[in-house]
Amino acid sequence: MASLYSATKGALISLVRCWTSALGPRNIRVNALVPGPIDTNFRDFMSESFRQEFEAGVVNRLSSGRMGTAEEAAAVGLFLLSDDASFVTGSQYFVDGG
Repeated sequence: MASLYSATKGALISLVRCWTSALGPRNIRVNALVPGPIDTNFRDFMSESFRQEFEAGVVNRLSSGRMGTAEEAAAVGLFLLSDDASFVTGSQYFVDGG
């Protein structure tokens, strides 16, 4: 399961690079938002004890020491969509707490 998830993330990053070259002449910017562990209901299918153990293991590897929020990830996305990012293209923005 993790290998499929990782492979699809890699494929999306590769697509960003290709689309940047193809769409740049049309003034279309393409960037990748690469979220890390974000506190959502994504893991609600897990039992409570397994989910807590899993999340604690993930958080222990982060320099921030915590899960991110959907709002924090969205803030980076909003920046990329704004005019403030008008010269940003072909980039990966990791929102992963280090």
